[in-house]
Amino acid sequence: MPVQGVLPLKAGSALPHPALSSPSTEATLQSLYNRAARAFLHRDVVLTTALVASAFAMLQPPVALASDALDSHRRKWDILRITLESTVYSSPPDRETLPTTLREILLSSPQAFVTTSHARSLALFTPSSLPRNPTSAFLPHQVLITLVASSIKVNCAILGREMTEDWLSNRGQYDFVPSTGEAYEKVLELYCLHVLPRLGEWDYAKEFLRYESELSLEKRTEFQTSMENLHAQALKDRAIQTPAIVPQRSPSPAPSTSSSSSSLSTISSRTAVPSSRSDSGFPKFRQDSRASSTSITSDVTVTRRSSGQRSTNYTPTPRADPSTSVIRSSRIVQKPLVGTTGQPTGTLALIKEFLRSYLTANRLATLTILFILLPLVSYSIRSRRMRAVSTPQSTADHVKRRLYDARRDSVLSRFWNEVIRAIFDTVRMGGGGLV
Repeated sequence: MPVQGVLPLKAGSALPHPALSSPSTEATLQSLYNRAARAFLHRDVVLTTALVASAFAMLQPPVALASDALDSHRRKWDILRITLESTVYSSPPDRETLPTTLREILLSSPQAFVTTSHARSLALFTPSSLPRNPTSAFLPHQVLITLVASSIKVNCAILGREMTEDWLSNRGQYDFVPSTGEAYEKVLELYCLHVLPRLGEWDYAKEFLRYESELSLEKRTEFQTSMENLHAQALKDRAIQTPAIVPQRSPSPAPSTSSSSSSLSTISSRTAVPSSRSDSGFPKFRQDSRASSTSITSDVTVTRRSSGQRSTNYTPTPRADPSTSVIRSSRIVQKPLVGTTGQPTGTLALIKEFLRSYLTANRLATLTILFILLPLVSYSIRSRRMRAVSTPQSTADHVKRRLYDARRDSVLSRFWNEVIRAIFDTVRMGGGGLV
């Protein structure tokens, strides 16, 4: 099993005292760094972690407010440690082969991982003689850039923004810490072209560069051109990823919309000036949070038609596959009503349309019972009664019988009379509560 503790340069050799800064300590750190860098390139995580632990056993925060011989070693080793941990955190190998320290890192959240790395770097470069807490005024810009790149790698660009703005607001307090010239340009390039675009703060990044006065004109123009190209590419990619929605039907006269806005605060509470600390009207890092509103519209708009409009072939659009809805809609065929073509219609056509509504299956059965079956039943009952009375019982009955036989009405006329009589009998019985 590989050794996970502190490894010296040679087996059996003693480590130098951490407080001592001698040529032997610098040579040991340089030799360990060459081995650690080679092991990291060969993806030997275990050996790289052991060499990093051995190096930081000799590296301690500085004592005086001045640069010492170990400043470059602190910077190189801290960059290597941050790079190793962010690489393992973003794409972890087999957990069984990882050292215990890296396993503990994998258990933390991205925010906790970035915050712990930043606090550890501040403590490493802040002189121990200061009574106050560690500050970013002593943090080298190379280490800051590595920390910000690590936050972007683990999808925590908001913490990268806070670290950058903290460094910008505290830089320049000590002359032995480089914070102008190339250091300022590199930090600003990462901040404006990578961090703010990741957060969607395109307008604020352009405003920042517009009021910035410490960069040279050529460098500022270069940053602005790069930002315009990045913004145009981002808009193009967003248009490709969001296909246009083709409406299924024509919009109604009174469309209704519903939208909701959601805000995401991405601004830190720190204050910093992007240029040479001149209050020339440039808005400082904002205390309030920018809110980005996203309009959310529903994919189906329900409207009410006006009273003067009437759709004869309207088909509701289902929330399903558009091709399926078109097929289903094409199967629905509705016959237009009389008068929709705009041509004049005659009396015969109106009568046909009126009778057509009554010539359905249910209505035909009702009419058959009412006008055919009931008259036949009534006629048969009346005929049976007449045959039963063969001999008139009185003179009145005899007269009625003779008058009935003397009628010269046709069969159709008699049938029609029976129909009318059956209808009247039915209505009378219904009014009397007999039906």
